[in-house]
Amino acid sequence: FELTARCNLDCKMCYIHKKANDSLVKKSEMSAAEWIDIARTAQKAGMFLLLVTGGEPFLRPDFFEMYDEFKSLGLSVSINTNGTLITEKAVRHLAENSPARVNLTLYGASEETYSRLSGDETAFSRAYKAVEMLKEAKIPLKLNYSLTPMNKCDFDKICDFAEKNELPLQPATYMFPPVRACELCKYNTVRVPADEAAEYAFRYDVRRFGENMAERCKSMLAGNVIDDDKECMELPTDAPSSEKIRCRAGLTAFWLTYSGEMRPCGMMQVPTVPMRELDFTEAWQKIRAEREKIFIPKACTECSMRSACESCPASCYAENGSFNTVPKYSCDKTAAYLRLAQNYIQKNESEK
Repeated sequence: FELTARCNLDCKMCYIHKKANDSLVKKSEMSAAEWIDIARTAQKAGMFLLLVTGGEPFLRPDFFEMYDEFKSLGLSVSINTNGTLITEKAVRHLAENSPARVNLTLYGASEETYSRLSGDETAFSRAYKAVEMLKEAKIPLKLNYSLTPMNKCDFDKICDFAEKNELPLQPATYMFPPVRACELCKYNTVRVPADEAAEYAFRYDVRRFGENMAERCKSMLAGNVIDDDKECMELPTDAPSSEKIRCRAGLTAFWLTYSGEMRPCGMMQVPTVPMRELDFTEAWQKIRAEREKIFIPKACTECSMRSACESCPASCYAENGSFNTVPKYSCDKTAAYLRLAQNYIQKNESEK
């Protein structure tokens, strides 16, 4: 549930964001009553896992009105946030009615980096204070980190911070072109070059897998799919080379935009179904039917790098405006990562 497109920060790479006080966006947002009604209907239809996101969801003054209702339905609720609006009062509320997890994004390790990336240097201390409070309250917490030209200098510091605090970290080294933001206004793609993104991804994997990294590299170069912790996990299929969409989007998962559009995935602009004109069941049936019409490029299914690649229908569309066009940035990033893997194996064997 994307409760709002508004945010109190102005991160340069964000896929969807408007100013915190944007009156036009406020008018377009679904009300708390609408969100709660959809949650009830979806829960009856079988929904169990619910991610609450934005923009920045804590900007909504009625956030806890919705959150408590979602929880009362027996839903497993997670929250995406930048952490800067989380107060002691909010932490107490969450501690009393705990979410499945809070996913808090860190944008840097200093006031200077936060200022460069988000336009607000005070966000640094508020975000890190939120981490401290949530951890102390024993609320399940995961850290996210979006790699950009403005904060890549803090990569190791953020990794060290997560390790020191024994918190899971998910660095995003692939930045989607902000096509969702472009629905609201024109934005430019802000990201590091593909080979540099691969380098940071590889560096993190070396930290994560340690002495098992060489075997991981060998397995990946052999074409084995080894990442079982992908956020967008592919579903089992009898046809590994199938060009049909293979993730959960539109099959066992859906995304609702702040203005009431149902989509298979938050990174997709199409297909889209207006929830305010249909009930949940009708919208869900339409999305599932439209999902079956989505195919990825044949070149991707036949590619020798397929098992190591992050490309998906959403990235194809975001990069090219088409589901059936190869996303070159992803290709370049994957090729660069596999070169690093090959070099790592050679170096590892020469040192034995």
